[in-house]
Amino acid sequence: MTPVDCQQIDIEAKEINRQTRPVAFRAHIGDRYYVSVTSGYDCVDLRCFYVPYGLPCEHVRPTRSGLGFHLDEWVHLLNLVPTIHECHPELAITEPSGEETHKRL
Repeated sequence: MTPVDCQQIDIEAKEINRQTRPVAFRAHIGDRYYVSVTSGYDCVDLRCFYVPYGLPCEHVRPTRSGLGFHLDEWVHLLNLVPTIHECHPELAITEPSGEETHKRL
């Protein structure tokens, strides 16, 4: 995830706590992986998706493969990202690829 991705995800996660508007955010973060933040679920969900056979590519469905971070765990992970990048610079992404897009559900 790029720093921009993390910032937008964090904005949406904080909005769940404020409850001033409904949140329905999903962003493609590479390959078949998406991150989502949705009102009613107090978590940031990182999940692999697939397209069922015979359906158009916009009909992606979640798999069981993924991680759900409670909002306090998400904040903790964000605090650890600089340390992770320092120890493992190969994991740091400096520029988003052309395929990565953000959209609201």
